Amino acid sequence: MTELAVLAVIGLGTYAMRAAFIVTARAAPAGLARLLPHVGPAVLAAITLPALLAPRGTIALAETLPALLAAATAVLLWRRDGRLPVALFGGLGVWWLAGLAAVSLV
Repeated sequence: MTELAVLAVIGLGTYAMRAAFIVTARAAPAGLARLLPHVGPAVLAAITLPALLAPRGTIALAETLPALLAAATAVLLWRRDGRLPVALFGGLGVWWLAGLAAVSLV
């Protein structure tokens, strides 16, 4: 029950912060406006890094390696080609193949 209360408080706090900008309808302060572009990448890193390094909650080579190979492939494809769908589907293909290879080795 405490987890639910914590999530509710966090949700209400997030809503209040966003509503404050909408209600006041003023521009964000200069310091805050300078930091806002970095919020998206920071949130993405906070979500994806634990999923890449410990997909099942623990770091195990058989479970971590396919995700790391897929991420590296997606980054390389995106840098080379510049098209996000190519990078995503390429990384997904590598993840499937590496997962199949890891299962067949075990």
